[in-house]
Amino acid sequence: MINAYKNFFKGYVDFAGRSTRSDYWWIWLGNMIIYIPFFFAYGNAISNPRNESALIALGGTAIIYMVIGLALLLPGLALTVRRLRDAGFHWALIFIVFIPLGSIVLLVLLAMPTKEEATPAISEAQEVRVEEVIEASPFEETDNK
Repeated sequence: MINAYKNFFKGYVDFAGRSTRSDYWWIWLGNMIIYIPFFFAYGNAISNPRNESALIALGGTAIIYMVIGLALLLPGLALTVRRLRDAGFHWALIFIVFIPLGSIVLLVLLAMPTKEEATPAISEAQEVRVEEVIEASPFEETDNK
């Protein structure tokens, strides 16, 4: 788990690489373990709305929860993109969470095994030479008459 977190923070802006299933799910499990105390504090404050100390604890918990969430946002997005690429899917499938039941579909995609011929990374896709791609514009006249 420690090596997974090292890789997680080492590649926090690496959207071009690949991440294995174990890297992704160890980070997911670790983050859920970190959030468990915050869930309990939230439940305590909701169950005791007249208790002033519980509401103060809820405010402090919310601030800490937001700071941790913001610290893990960019590395989490990068990890998800790398995991989708490793499973052979396009990175844009992270937006599937915005449709109904999309979160479940994304979890299924993230649980897929590694594909050997995964989609090319961004750096590999940019290596295509411009000379190889010749596109004719519909506004240009050609000499094929």
